[in-house]
Amino acid sequence: MLLLHREQLSKRRKLNLRGCGYCPPFFFKLQKQKKMKNDNFNEEMAAIGQRQFPGGQFGANIEQVRSLIKRQKRLKGYSFNVPQGASSFNLDLSGTARILLGIAVFGKVTDRETAFGTCCIPFTEIETMQFQVNNEIVIDQLDPNFLSFGFNNNEYYYIPRPLSGTDELTLKFNNTGTTTEICKVVLYYI
Repeated sequence: MLLLHREQLSKRRKLNLRGCGYCPPFFFKLQKQKKMKNDNFNEEMAAIGQRQFPGGQFGANIEQVRSLIKRQKRLKGYSFNVPQGASSFNLDLSGTARILLGIAVFGKVTDRETAFGTCCIPFTEIETMQFQVNNEIVIDQLDPNFLSFGFNNNEYYYIPRPLSGTDELTLKFNNTGTTTEICKVVLYYI
Protein backbone atom coordinates (compact mmCIF):
# COMPACT_ATOMS: atom_id res chain seq x y z
CA MET A 1 0.00 0.00 0.00
CA LEU A 2 2.81 2.40 0.91
CA LEU A 3 4.67 1.56 -2.30
CA LEU A 4 1.51 2.18 -4.35
CA HIS A 5 1.00 5.51 -2.57
CA ARG A 6 4.58 6.62 -3.41
CA GLU A 7 4.19 5.62 -7.04
CA GLN A 8 0.96 7.61 -7.38
CA LEU A 9 2.54 10.61 -5.70
CA SER A 10 5.56 10.56 -8.02
CA LYS A 11 3.26 10.30 -11.08
CA ARG A 12 1.25 13.31 -9.90
CA ARG A 13 4.40 15.34 -9.34
CA LYS A 14 5.45 14.63 -12.90
CA LEU A 15 2.05 15.81 -14.09
CA ASN A 16 2.44 18.98 -11.91
CA LEU A 17 -0.65 18.12 -9.85
CA ARG A 18 -0.82 18.36 -6.10
CA GLY A 19 -1.98 15.60 -3.83
CA CYS A 20 -1.52 11.94 -3.30
CA GLY A 21 -4.49 10.59 -5.21
CA TYR A 22 -6.53 9.97 -2.05
CA CYS A 23 -7.57 13.60 -1.51
CA PRO A 24 -10.69 14.83 -3.34
CA PRO A 25 -9.84 16.87 -6.45
CA PHE A 26 -12.08 19.81 -5.45
CA PHE A 27 -9.83 20.49 -2.46
CA PHE A 28 -6.94 21.40 -4.72
CA LYS A 29 -9.11 23.56 -6.95
CA LEU A 30 -10.29 25.53 -3.91
CA GLN A 31 -6.74 25.86 -2.69
CA LYS A 32 -5.63 27.34 -6.00
CA GLN A 33 -8.60 29.72 -6.20
CA LYS A 34 -8.41 31.16 -2.69
CA LYS A 35 -5.56 31.19 -0.23
CA MET A 36 -6.47 30.80 3.43
CA LYS A 37 -6.42 33.98 5.46
CA ASN A 38 -4.91 33.96 8.93
CA ASP A 39 -6.91 36.99 10.05
CA ASN A 40 -9.06 34.76 12.25
CA PHE A 41 -6.03 33.76 14.28
CA ASN A 42 -4.37 37.15 14.85
CA GLU A 43 -4.99 37.14 18.60
CA GLU A 44 -3.75 33.58 18.98
CA MET A 45 -0.74 34.15 16.72
CA ALA A 46 0.34 37.12 18.84
CA ALA A 47 0.59 34.81 21.86
CA ILE A 48 3.01 32.44 20.12
CA GLY A 49 6.55 33.09 21.26
CA GLN A 50 5.47 34.95 24.39
CA ARG A 51 7.08 34.38 27.76
CA GLN A 52 5.99 31.15 29.42
CA PHE A 53 5.22 32.52 32.88
CA PRO A 54 2.14 34.44 34.01
CA GLY A 55 2.64 38.17 34.16
CA GLY A 56 5.06 38.26 31.26
CA GLN A 57 2.30 39.69 29.09
CA PHE A 58 2.24 42.93 31.08
CA GLY A 59 6.00 43.32 31.37
CA ALA A 60 6.68 41.86 34.82
CA ASN A 61 10.00 40.17 35.31
CA ILE A 62 10.24 36.67 36.73
CA GLU A 63 11.07 37.86 40.27
CA GLN A 64 7.98 40.07 40.37
CA VAL A 65 5.83 37.16 39.21
CA ARG A 66 7.34 34.86 41.85
CA SER A 67 6.61 37.37 44.61
CA LEU A 68 3.03 37.68 43.34
CA ILE A 69 2.57 33.91 43.39
CA LYS A 70 3.98 33.68 46.93
CA ARG A 71 1.28 36.09 48.13
CA GLN A 72 -1.64 34.21 46.60
CA LYS A 73 -4.09 32.32 48.79
CA ARG A 74 -3.77 28.53 48.90
CA LEU A 75 -6.08 25.88 50.35
CA LYS A 76 -5.66 22.49 51.94
CA GLY A 77 -8.55 20.20 52.75
CA TYR A 78 -8.92 17.43 55.30
CA SER A 79 -11.59 14.87 56.07
CA PHE A 80 -11.92 13.23 59.48
CA ASN A 81 -14.10 10.56 60.98
CA VAL A 82 -14.66 11.95 64.46
CA PRO A 83 -15.41 9.04 66.80
CA GLN A 84 -17.51 9.19 69.93
CA GLY A 85 -15.66 10.89 72.79
CA ALA A 86 -12.57 13.08 72.65
CA SER A 87 -10.28 12.90 69.60
CA SER A 88 -7.31 14.82 68.24
CA PHE A 89 -6.02 15.27 64.67
CA ASN A 90 -2.75 16.78 63.45
CA LEU A 91 -2.90 18.96 60.33
CA ASP A 92 0.11 19.19 58.04
CA LEU A 93 0.66 22.25 55.87
CA SER A 94 3.25 22.90 53.21
CA GLY A 95 6.67 23.96 54.50
CA THR A 96 6.34 27.12 52.40
CA ALA A 97 3.23 28.27 54.29
CA ARG A 98 3.99 31.60 55.99
CA ILE A 99 0.61 32.97 57.11
CA LEU A 100 -2.46 31.06 58.22
CA LEU A 101 -5.46 33.03 56.99
CA GLY A 102 -8.36 31.06 58.39
CA ILE A 103 -10.40 27.90 58.68
CA ALA A 104 -13.72 26.56 57.44
CA VAL A 105 -15.45 23.46 58.83
CA PHE A 106 -18.24 21.55 57.10
CA GLY A 107 -20.32 18.51 57.85
CA LYS A 108 -20.79 15.58 55.51
CA VAL A 109 -24.14 14.74 53.96
CA THR A 110 -25.18 11.35 55.29
CA ASP A 111 -28.91 11.53 54.64
CA ARG A 112 -29.58 13.17 51.28
CA GLU A 113 -33.32 13.45 51.79
CA THR A 114 -33.12 15.54 54.95
CA ALA A 115 -30.27 17.69 53.57
CA PHE A 116 -32.01 18.52 50.29
CA GLY A 117 -32.06 22.25 49.61
CA THR A 118 -29.69 23.25 52.41
CA CYS A 119 -26.37 24.97 51.84
CA CYS A 120 -24.97 24.16 55.25
CA ILE A 121 -24.90 20.69 56.75
CA PRO A 122 -24.99 21.11 60.54
CA PHE A 123 -23.05 18.94 62.93
CA THR A 124 -25.35 16.88 65.11
CA GLU A 125 -22.91 14.65 66.99
CA ILE A 126 -19.86 16.89 67.54
CA GLU A 127 -20.44 19.19 70.50
CA THR A 128 -17.23 21.27 70.64
CA MET A 129 -13.90 21.71 68.92
CA GLN A 130 -10.53 23.26 69.70
CA PHE A 131 -7.94 24.54 67.21
CA GLN A 132 -4.28 25.00 68.19
CA VAL A 133 -1.48 26.62 66.22
CA ASN A 134 1.97 26.00 67.72
CA ASN A 135 0.57 25.46 71.25
CA GLU A 136 -1.54 28.63 71.03
CA ILE A 137 -5.21 27.86 71.45
CA VAL A 138 -6.84 29.87 68.69
CA ILE A 139 -10.36 28.41 68.93
CA ASP A 140 -11.49 26.90 72.22
CA GLN A 141 -14.68 24.99 73.08
CA LEU A 142 -16.62 26.23 70.07
CA ASP A 143 -19.51 24.48 68.37
CA PRO A 144 -18.15 23.70 64.86
CA ASN A 145 -21.41 24.90 63.30
CA PHE A 146 -20.22 28.47 63.94
CA LEU A 147 -17.29 27.95 61.53
CA SER A 148 -19.43 26.79 58.60
CA PHE A 149 -20.62 29.22 55.95
CA GLY A 150 -24.07 29.32 57.43
CA PHE A 151 -22.61 31.61 60.14
CA ASN A 152 -19.89 33.39 58.12
CA ASN A 153 -20.04 36.33 55.76
CA ASN A 154 -16.86 35.15 54.04
CA GLU A 155 -15.74 31.81 52.69
CA TYR A 156 -13.73 31.11 55.85
CA TYR A 157 -13.36 32.23 59.46
CA TYR A 158 -10.51 34.76 59.46
CA ILE A 159 -7.85 34.04 62.12
CA PRO A 160 -4.48 35.18 60.74
CA ARG A 161 -1.41 33.66 62.39
CA PRO A 162 2.25 33.68 61.34
CA LEU A 163 3.72 30.33 60.35
CA SER A 164 7.33 29.17 60.20
CA GLY A 165 7.15 26.09 57.97
CA THR A 166 7.56 23.63 60.85
CA ASP A 167 4.25 24.35 62.54
CA GLU A 168 2.08 22.07 64.63
CA LEU A 169 -1.60 22.52 63.91
CA THR A 170 -4.02 20.42 65.96
CA LEU A 171 -7.79 20.02 65.86
CA LYS A 172 -9.49 18.47 68.89
CA PHE A 173 -13.11 17.38 68.88
CA ASN A 174 -15.54 16.34 71.59
CA ASN A 175 -18.21 14.08 70.11
CA THR A 176 -21.00 13.61 72.66
CA GLY A 177 -23.27 11.86 70.18
CA THR A 178 -23.84 8.16 69.71
CA THR A 179 -22.15 7.72 66.32
CA THR A 180 -19.05 8.76 64.40
CA GLU A 181 -19.48 11.97 62.42
CA ILE A 182 -17.56 13.04 59.31
CA CYS A 183 -15.95 16.48 59.46
CA LYS A 184 -14.49 18.35 56.47
CA VAL A 185 -11.91 21.03 57.25
CA VAL A 186 -10.33 23.59 54.89
CA LEU A 187 -7.30 25.68 55.88
CA TYR A 188 -6.58 28.90 53.98
CA TYR A 189 -2.98 30.10 53.98
CA ILE A 190 -0.31 32.00 52.11
